[in-house]
Amino acid sequence: MKRLVVIIFNFCLLTMPALVWAAAEKAEALEKKLNLANLTGVNYFFAKWYNENMWLYAIIVTVLMGVMGMLIALVTDIFLKMIGMEVSKIEHHE
Repeated sequence: MKRLVVIIFNFCLLTMPALVWAAAEKAEALEKKLNLANLTGVNYFFAKWYNENMWLYAIIVTVLMGVMGMLIALVTDIFLKMIGMEVSKIEHHE
């Protein structure tokens, strides 16, 4: 139990400066708006989301990154199969 308290205390000491800094910068970061005048297409689409609703923007970008990662993995898997490499799950025997 003492060890857990020490770990939690050290974690708090290490993260406290970052939390204080983030709280100080938070108000300024939330008021920042992007200039949409010279943007077109996909750039305009994402910049408008960013300006209107940051939570929706964050969720959409996170989901999009996951989908892009899956697509990259799928394409890599296809190329590795084409050159003859085995790309199945590894079985562990203990």
